[in-house]
Formats: sequence, C-alpha cells, structure tokens
Amino acid sequence: MSYQIPDVSADLISDVAKTLANSPSPMSVSQITECYVNQFGGEYVRRAAVASAQLGLSELIKGEYVCAEGHRDVLRKATKSELRVAFRGGLQNYGPFLLYADYLSKAFSSLEAASRTKGIFRIQSNPDKVERALKGWGKFAELIEETGSGLKIKVQTENLLIDYVKKLVDALKAELEAKLFTIDMLGPEIFAYLDKNNIKLDDMAKALRNYETDPKPSAGRSLDIYERFVHTIASDRGVNVSKPKGLMDWIDGLHSNGDLAANLWHFCRGMVGVRNMTHHNPDSETGQPWTISMKVALTSTLLVSIAIRTIYLYITQRKQEF
Repeated sequence: MSYQIPDVSADLISDVAKTLANSPSPMSVSQITECYVNQFGGEYVRRAAVASAQLGLSELIKGEYVCAEGHRDVLRKATKSELRVAFRGGLQNYGPFLLYADYLSKAFSSLEAASRTKGIFRIQSNPDKVERALKGWGKFAELIEETGSGLKIKVQTENLLIDYVKKLVDALKAELEAKLFTIDMLGPEIFAYLDKNNIKLDDMAKALRNYETDPKPSAGRSLDIYERFVHTIASDRGVNVSKPKGLMDWIDGLHSNGDLAANLWHFCRGMVGVRNMTHHNPDSETGQPWTISMKVALTSTLLVSIAIRTIYLYITQRKQEF
C-alpha cells in the first residue's frame, strides 16, 4: 500500500465517512463536495475523501467512494461527538499512525516521529505536513495529548457517557497496546514491510488479548500471520509459492536458495508443526485434536514475532539475531 497522508482535519474526514455511510449509492468527489457547499473548498473535501479511504473508513471503487462495510453501522448510528470513536477505529489500524505512536511512546518528539515514519513508509509529503496530520488526527481520536514535555499516548473516556461507547474505547485501548507491543518486538522496518504487503497486526493483537480465554484460536491467528509472512518473503526471493505447495515447501525453498541457515531452517520447520497443531482437527496421524494451553498460546504468539524478525534480518541483512 502507498500512503499519501493528506493535510486535512480529522473532523471532516469522519464527517465525510458518515456521509458515505448514509448514502444509498457510491459518490463521486463532486457529489461529496456538494454536501459541503459554503463550508469547504472542493480540494479540501477531496483530501478528506482520500484520507477516509487511506484510513479504511471508505473505499474508492471505479472512481467513486463507498463506505467500508466494517464501519457502516457504527458511522450511521454515531452522533457528531461519537464520530471520533469510529475515526479512532480506523486510525489505530493505520500503519503510519501506529509507527508514529510507537516513536512517541519511546520519547521521540512529534516531528522526529513523523520524519521517521515518512522515511520508513516512503511517504511523499514533507515532514511538517505528515506531522501536522498525524498529530491532529491522534488528538481528535483522543489517542495522544499535548503535555509540557511533548506529546504522549493517551486514553480518554470521561466524556463518553454511553456504556457501549465506553466498552468500545476500552477494547480499542487494549488493541492499540497489543499492536504497539508487537511493533516493538518486530522493529519499525519489519513492521513497515508487513504493512506494505497488507499483513496487518489485527490477528496478533487479538491473540495477545485473548490467549487466556481462547488459547487455541489465538495461537492459530498468530501462526496465520507467520504463514502469510513466509509466503510473501519466499515469493520475493523467487521461491515457487504456487499451489499445491505449502508452508513447509516455501521454507525448504528458502533454505535451498541459501536464504536460511541450517539452524534457522530447523526452527522455521518446527513452527510449521505448531501451526499444524492449531489448525488440524483432528490430527491427521493420531485422529485426535491437540489441546493448546494458554501458556503455549502466549509463547507461540511471541515466537511468531521473533521468527518473523529473525527470518527477515537473516534474509535481508545476513544478521544472526534471534
């Protein structure tokens, strides 16, 4: 995915998304602009439409915008003040903002965080515009706040009085924390590689949040990310990933190419065994399902981040770092 980060307010982005949610048919930019006559210029509205699609609140299909199905119901029901909750749901699944927030959490200034995010994601806008947009969007979503020492990650629920909204914000807080933890384990470069290849951290975040109550599916979700990553990097390295070849074949192909040292190859194959235990019910050999404990669910989820980082660093830089 190529990110643009248009310089436009979060308030208008979320309002455009709500407009699209209430529209019975797709809308062109000119049709969206008509909704804001005497309020905003056409170019500014266009930027808001672009940003809504960048954030996953809408989709651009054949030159016209439609609301994303996953956000439609929330946006339709939301009052003006509640639009920030729907906006937040899109923002904290937005790769550049997640990386920006990760840098803020490590005491980088807002401009430093934005500059590094711009560079890692190859964003064409200048650093000031990237910083202004990400900071403004984060403040609108009540994910960050200005303090005497700079910006900091924040969660604000005091003004959201409706119970279901508070529950939603609490869930979003836990999700953001899990994603930032995963980014910290992976490192910015590897997170950007995953995001560029549309490998999102949602399943990893769910696995970290639910491993105690739902261990087997949680482990399975994280190992699905491992499989998608191996498929992607194997394809990048010229390995044949066409069907019916599977995860073990891709790993063996990387080893044959010289892209996996012997010990790393053995480790990667072992991860396939864990993946099969979480996905095959019953086991093809024993005819019985595997029980996955919550400790194994947590350990396997953490190992996925470690495996991805180790494989990526060895293949791209020949670093032996586990």
